[in-house]
Amino acid sequence: MEFMACRSSDKIALHMQPMNPHAALEKYFHYPAFRPGQEQALNHVLAGNDALVVMPTGSGKSLIYQLAGLMMEGTALVFSPLIALMKDQVDSMARRGIPATYINSSLDLAEQGRRVRGLANGEYKLMLIAPERLRNPNFRTALAQTNISMMAIDEAHCLSQWGHDFRPDYLQIAQARQQLQPKVTLALTATATPRTQGDIMDLLGLPDAARFINGFNRPNLFFEVLPAPDPKTKLNRVRDFLRSPAAEGASQPGRGGGLIYAGTRRETEEVSAFVREIVGLPVKHYHAGLDPATRAEVQDAFLSGDLPLVVATNAFGMGIDRPDVRFVLHVNMPGSLEAYYQEAGRAGRDGLPARATLLYATRDAMLQEHFIETSSPTEDQLRRVHGLLRDDIVGAQHAAPLSAEEITRRSGLKETVVRVAIEQLAAVKGDMNGEAMRQLMEMAERRKDHKRALLRTMTQYAQTEDCRRRSMLDYFGDHEVAEVDVCCDNCTQQKSASTQSEETRPATTQAERAALIVMDTIALLAQRGQGVGKGKLSQILKGSESEEMTRYKANRNFAKFAALRMAEVESLVSQLISAGYLKQSGDERPTLQLSRRGEAALKARAAVDVTLRPVTQKQTEIARARTSENTIEITRRMMGQGMSVERVAAERTLALSTIYSHCAQLIAEGLLSVDAVVPKEAQAVIRGAIEQVGSAMALSPLKTVLPPNYDYNVIKCVAEDWKRSHTEANAAPEAAAVEPSPEELEAMTTLFTKLREWRTAKAREASVPPYVVFSDDALCGIAQMRPATREALLVVRGVGQVKLERYGEDVLKIVAES
Repeated sequence: MEFMACRSSDKIALHMQPMNPHAALEKYFHYPAFRPGQEQALNHVLAGNDALVVMPTGSGKSLIYQLAGLMMEGTALVFSPLIALMKDQVDSMARRGIPATYINSSLDLAEQGRRVRGLANGEYKLMLIAPERLRNPNFRTALAQTNISMMAIDEAHCLSQWGHDFRPDYLQIAQARQQLQPKVTLALTATATPRTQGDIMDLLGLPDAARFINGFNRPNLFFEVLPAPDPKTKLNRVRDFLRSPAAEGASQPGRGGGLIYAGTRRETEEVSAFVREIVGLPVKHYHAGLDPATRAEVQDAFLSGDLPLVVATNAFGMGIDRPDVRFVLHVNMPGSLEAYYQEAGRAGRDGLPARATLLYATRDAMLQEHFIETSSPTEDQLRRVHGLLRDDIVGAQHAAPLSAEEITRRSGLKETVVRVAIEQLAAVKGDMNGEAMRQLMEMAERRKDHKRALLRTMTQYAQTEDCRRRSMLDYFGDHEVAEVDVCCDNCTQQKSASTQSEETRPATTQAERAALIVMDTIALLAQRGQGVGKGKLSQILKGSESEEMTRYKANRNFAKFAALRMAEVESLVSQLISAGYLKQSGDERPTLQLSRRGEAALKARAAVDVTLRPVTQKQTEIARARTSENTIEITRRMMGQGMSVERVAAERTLALSTIYSHCAQLIAEGLLSVDAVVPKEAQAVIRGAIEQVGSAMALSPLKTVLPPNYDYNVIKCVAEDWKRSHTEANAAPEAAAVEPSPEELEAMTTLFTKLREWRTAKAREASVPPYVVFSDDALCGIAQMRPATREALLVVRGVGQVKLERYGEDVLKIVAES
C-alpha cells in the first residue's frame, strides 16, 4: 500500500508517497503505457491547471481523473450521472487498492451518513456523486469541511443546452464550483462540438482552461447505413443482419456481444420479442421503465458476457464498458450525430473489427421531431408546475421544497419536462409576469431550433453518399486523416464501382433490364420536377388507371410492367433501395432519387443484381408471417385464444405494460373487445370517471378521480374503447348518408377554404409543404365537425397531440369565427 494515514485535529488525511505518473499507472492500473492523449491531460492537471478533455468513448477518460485524484493531496470530487457507473468504478478502484466511495440513492440513510462523515474526515481519495446530491444541505456542509483536491465533471456535455443530452441538474455543479473553489477543475466528455465545448467552459467559469481534443477516428469501426423505409423492412433488416457473419457473436454467450438501440421503450420490447421469437436468438430488453433490480440484472449479465445481445433505449449507455461488442445496430435514427457517435462507439473497444450500423427510414425524423416538441415545457405546463411550486420553487427560502419527483407525480407531466420547467422558473425567481413568460418561451424555441439543426445534421449523415467517417470527423472538428482499409459502406461501394467501371457487364437478363427501366423512370420524372414515392412509382410502372395517373401517362415507361403484380413491382423497387441504387429523401412523404451508384449504372446500362420472379399469394402470406407476424399481431392471436393479459405477458416474457399497450392499440382499431381485457365492473367505474371529467383524451385527470388501484394500463384500454365508440357516434350521420343542406354545405366549404388559406400561410412561414401542417382530409374533418374545444379537435382524424399543441388555438379560433 502506498498510502499513509495521518491524524490531525481529529481528521484522517491520506497521503500518497511520491510516485511519478508512469509508476502509478503500472502499479495501480497494470498498464505499460498511456493511451494517446491521456498523459498530456494528466500532467496538465497535476500541475494545478484546469482542463477540458474531449476523447471518444472507450479511449480512457476515466483513468485521467482517477489517477489525478489518486496523486493529488486531498479528495477528488467526481460528478457522474449514472448510479450503476459509480458502483462499477468504485468497485474497480477498490480492487486496485484506491480509497474511493460513492454516495447515491441506492444507499440507506445510515450508510449515506457514514460516508458523508468519512468525506469530512478525509478518508477517501475519490468521492463519486450525482449532481442532484448538491441539493442536500448536510452534504454541502461536509463539502465545506473537506480538502477538495479536484472537481471532475464526467459527461460534461450535460451542462450545455446546446449538447445532445442537456440535464438541468448539471447546472448546480457550476454554482457549487464558485462556492467551493477547488484547486483544479477537470471537465470530460466523449462528444462535444466546438460550440458545446465553449458553452461548458463558459458555464463552469473556465475561460483559460486548456482543451485536450483527442482523435475521434476509430479505425476498427465500419460505418454503414441500410435503408429500411417501413417497419416491415426494418424487421427484415434486423433478422438478416443478425443472421449474417457480421453478427455471429450474438448467437451464443462467449463469442462477443451486440447492442441494438431502439427509439422508444415499446420498440425495445417489440424488437426484443421479434429477435427471440422469430430470429431465435437469446436476448433481453432494457429501458428506464423497468424496475431497478431488472435493469441491474440485464446490465450485469451483458457486462459479464453471459448475455450476448441486448435491445435497449439510450438509457443503456453510460458505464457500458464491455470490450468485445462486435456491433451496435440502431433500429431508429438518433436525434444528433453526437448521440449516434457515442452509442455507436460502444462497439469494438478491444480494437478488433466491429460494425456501427444504422437502419434509416426518412420517417424516423418524425419521431425525433416529436421528442424535440415535447422536450421543453409549454406555457400551460410551466404555469402548472409554477402553481404546484408556489413559494417552493428553486431559489426560494424554504425548509422542505417540493422535489421534482413529487411535482411529476402531482402534475402528471414527464419528469424531464418538470426538471426543465423548474430550472427555467428558477431563472425568473418565481416572477411569472408576461415579459418573463415571453422570455422563457423564446428560450425554449431557440433550444428547439438548435435541436432541429442537430437533427438535420444527423439526417445528412444518413443520406450522404460521401465517406461517412470523414463527414463525422469534420463535424467534430477533427482533421485527422480518415483513410482506413475498411471504412464505410459508401467507400466500399465507390471502390467496387471504380474497379468494375471498365469491365461492367451490360444488362442482359429480364430482371436487370427491369431495374434499368425503374431507374430511367425516376430520371425522367426528376427532369420534369416530379418527385414520387415508392407507391406512386409502382403505380406508374404498373399502369394504374386512377385519375391521378393521367399526368404521368406521357412517361415512356408508363405501364411497362403491366403484366406484373403490384407486389412484384414494389419488391423490385425495394431491392434497388436496399442495394443503394435509389435513395429516399424527405420526412413525412419521402420521394425517390437516383444515388450516384444508380446514376452510374443507368449511364452505363450496366447489370444490376436484382431478382424478378412471380410472387404467389401463398408466398406473400408466408413472407408476411415471417416479418409481419409482428408482436402486436401475436398478442391479438393469443388474446383471441382466451388468454389473460397476465398469461400472454408471462408466455412471451414481456412486461405487462407492453401487452396492455398492444391491447389498447387493438381496441382502438376495433380488433379486440375491451371485455377480453378489463372486467365489466371496472369498465363501468372508469366510464363513470370519463363522464365526470368530460373526456378520455388525457389519462391523468381520470386517474385523479378513480380509486388508487386503477392503474394507467387498464384506464387506457377503456379510454380507447370510449374514444372509438365516440368517434363512430360522431361519424354516424355520415355513415347513414345524410345529405347536408345547401346552407350547411356552403358553410363547410367556406370554412374549408379559410383553413386551407391559413395552412398555406403557416407552411410558408415554416418553409415546409402544406401537408406537413395538416392534410386535406384533416381540414375536411374539421370543417365537417366544427370542433369547439381542444378535446373535440383531438377527435378529428389527422390531429395528434403535437399538432394540437402547435396549431390548436389557431384552428379553434378560425372555426369560432366562421
